[in-house]
Amino acid sequence: MGLKPLSLIRQLRAGAVPAPGYLFLGAEPFYRSRCRNAILTAALGDEPDRAAIVEIDLAEKPLSDLFEEAQTMSLFCAERVVIGRNAEQAVPSTSGKAAKQARDSVADYFRESSPDTVVLIEVTKLDSRERDEKRRLARAAEFFEAVPAKVTLDALTGQEAQNVGKHLAKQMGLDIPQEVLGNLVDMLGADAFRLENELQKLELFAGGKRQITRADLEELVPEARHSGVFEFSQALAEQDREKALELLDTMAKAGMYWPMQLNLIAGLFRQALAAKELGLQEARQITARFKVYGLNAWPDRARQLEGIVSRFGKEELRDALVAIYEADRSLRSPSPDDRIAVQMLVMKLTR
Repeated sequence: MGLKPLSLIRQLRAGAVPAPGYLFLGAEPFYRSRCRNAILTAALGDEPDRAAIVEIDLAEKPLSDLFEEAQTMSLFCAERVVIGRNAEQAVPSTSGKAAKQARDSVADYFRESSPDTVVLIEVTKLDSRERDEKRRLARAAEFFEAVPAKVTLDALTGQEAQNVGKHLAKQMGLDIPQEVLGNLVDMLGADAFRLENELQKLELFAGGKRQITRADLEELVPEARHSGVFEFSQALAEQDREKALELLDTMAKAGMYWPMQLNLIAGLFRQALAAKELGLQEARQITARFKVYGLNAWPDRARQLEGIVSRFGKEELRDALVAIYEADRSLRSPSPDDRIAVQMLVMKLTR
């Protein structure tokens, strides 16, 4: 079990001595950059010499080069951080003598690691949400088992991304209602890295002088610029086939990025299923119970969930989530027909 990103950051900021080596496991970019910066600051100070940071691309060079570099004394820097990027490429795809020797080389280095040198190994191109990549992550974790400290960088949940957004908005002095922030989190698929970028744009746009509105999202955020981005989800929630197909046509002509739209719909129906399983029927019940579990359901969202719960049975909601998953998989196929995939979803979810 690896360290959570916030735990690592808090430890290092509290003055903990950096470990001889760190292994990053996961593709989440927001906390990855912050963890990396925390390690660099703890090992090298606030303004490190560029010569003290050495990066090696393990997609192009062997793992042995990383450890040779770490063992090489520098004439100019007393402390160094040696970073191995794309480390998933260094993990042997098969077992055997060569694979064992490579794994043993990791253990050999950290058995007598170089003093004043921190080695950071980054396996950050594999997403644990994807089945095949999750297996590769597990194999990488096993291969690099001898690395002293492991940091798991799993994709954030919607609630975690919302909490990050609240913190960032407060830092920026940005007045953004919970509902609008929730819309933004949903649109970006809980990607905190993108969320930070979009909040910075909104900060410049509003100048801290007024409250951010949904219209501002539609003006500035690429995913929200297409007409119908919110209305389409609502039409499906209301099982209004005619309206959903009409909006689909408009959005398709505008060049809609459909994976984002499906992410919005999936989040909505997941919450609806949770509400159904908890026996919640009214918006006020949904808001109150979700709050107990640390989840936020702003008024418009709670009313929307109330409508879905009243129209869909429990099994229908489960079937809806399966249909959304299948549509998303179709969109990610080698030669997708986006419009047909989404049309089929509309037909399954509406009457």
